[in-house]
Amino acid sequence: MRTVLAALESGAAARPVLETALGIARLTGAEVEAVHVRNNSTETPATLAARSRVPLRVLEGPVEPALLGAVGAPDVIAAVLGARSTPVGRRPAGRPAIHVIERADKPVVIVPPEAVGVSPRRFHRLLVPLEGTDASSLPVAEGLLPLITADVELVVLHVFTPESMPRVLDRPARDLEMLTGEFLSRYFPRATRGELRAGSVGAELAEVCREECPDLIVLSWSQDSSGVKAAVVRWALEHSTVPVLLLPVAGAGIR
Repeated sequence: MRTVLAALESGAAARPVLETALGIARLTGAEVEAVHVRNNSTETPATLAARSRVPLRVLEGPVEPALLGAVGAPDVIAAVLGARSTPVGRRPAGRPAIHVIERADKPVVIVPPEAVGVSPRRFHRLLVPLEGTDASSLPVAEGLLPLITADVELVVLHVFTPESMPRVLDRPARDLEMLTGEFLSRYFPRATRGELRAGSVGAELAEVCREECPDLIVLSWSQDSSGVKAAVVRWALEHSTVPVLLLPVAGAGIR
């Protein structure tokens, strides 16, 4: 059995997490199991899980190691956690979410508290930003495509950075379009279309999010949330109003 794990806290953040987990399960052909680490009350998680007919398992704390242990179960293919308890939180993600995404060896979806929709949440348009290098592109293709069993609109954002921009181009617009076509054909033959941009990955991601209104952002990263190289993931966790799927990759290009 393939399981998507929904980590539910007590409070308003629990609902978008469960809605997202149900949507990810539909996307991946999996079942959902909810878990809650016991604290003062389990009323809200229990009510939400019962309403959606999702089994709920109550774990004993401490919170971070309990969640990480649950994510590590063999049948779990992905986990869904809330970014923080309120939309006005000062940090991009709370301590439990950071603990799990920096240590889990499986895909983790981080859900902003404002991402409330219908249940299950609909994931039709996926935005996949890439730097255009083998190091950043191949791990995403290998990690994302085997997960998806539903029909989706896959929009690949191909960003040429100063480091990856070809040195010599006879006709830049035409040549870059050809390179992008070859790139999609090699790594994402199922892509609906590719968006070609040049510049900072973070800045281009922000602009395309406004234009495309994706249901899910997919990013690879090296599980190191500090430093300049984690800027894109930090931006997504802090500013995105839609869930962000993080694929843990050693030496990932987009971090």
